[in-house]
Amino acid sequence: MNKEELITALGQLGYRLFSPEKQRLSSKKVLDVLDELSASDDSRLIEAFPVVLANCARGGIKLDIRGLLSRYGTGSQKRANLEKLILASSDLMAQEGLDKPKELDGSVSHVRAKYGDLLKEELLDLGKHRSVSTERLRNALRRYAIDLERSESVRERNSRKQFRSFQLDLHLSTLFPPKQKELILKKLKGDSLSKTEQEYYSRVVKKKLESVVNSELRKIALALTKK
Repeated sequence: MNKEELITALGQLGYRLFSPEKQRLSSKKVLDVLDELSASDDSRLIEAFPVVLANCARGGIKLDIRGLLSRYGTGSQKRANLEKLILASSDLMAQEGLDKPKELDGSVSHVRAKYGDLLKEELLDLGKHRSVSTERLRNALRRYAIDLERSESVRERNSRKQFRSFQLDLHLSTLFPPKQKELILKKLKGDSLSKTEQEYYSRVVKKKLESVVNSELRKIALALTKK
């Protein structure tokens, strides 16, 4: 894939610096694009990585992430670059409230123990004197989210928000009794808690939330839900 082909493919995948095309890309073509981006010497192209993944999630394009990683050996720099970009992109999409490709979770849980929280660093080291700013990755994804919101109708936005609200309520109800769920939602909205509520939240609810985000527990949950 030459640079012109890469730029055209990025346009098809929602990267706003390039003119989009109407033709839908195949899953394999998307994987080729991600591979090319991870190896690029142009940081502006690398910054498109999370945008491509977010656009695939929105378009329902299934991605063989494991297949992409298996193109390179376990200890190779190229595989490490892909792993880092996939992990950072996954965390950025979560922070920006964007849907992620379903196939991403299995790969992310596998590499998180290796790299930790990459977004804590200013730069993502990609070897061979290459790096990309984590803040610029975030900004590229944020521009995509803003453009997406502008292009959606009011009805589409409301429908998406309602669906996410339904999903959140469903998962919270599964894990927390009504009172605890109420406190979590109040904290999310920034509502003030009474002294009694704050003490109960710190003593009970926060500890349960910490358990939910425990990396080892998430690995176990992911493994068991796939059986």
